[in-house]
Amino acid sequence: MILNADSSIGIIGGADGPTAIMVSGSPVAAIIAAAVAVIAVIAIIAIVVKKRKKNK
Repeated sequence: MILNADSSIGIIGGADGPTAIMVSGSPVAAIIAAAVAVIAVIAIIAIVVKKRKKNK
């Protein structure tokens, strides 16, 4: 996946409020990049949960 130099994704959030996702540049490329990031986070969480269950 190749993003243009002028494309960016910013995530602003905190424990006490909603999370905002700011996107600039091509929306299609940003959506693909965001989807890849979400899949990566889900995979990392699954690995951590699996390891914790194995250690019990």
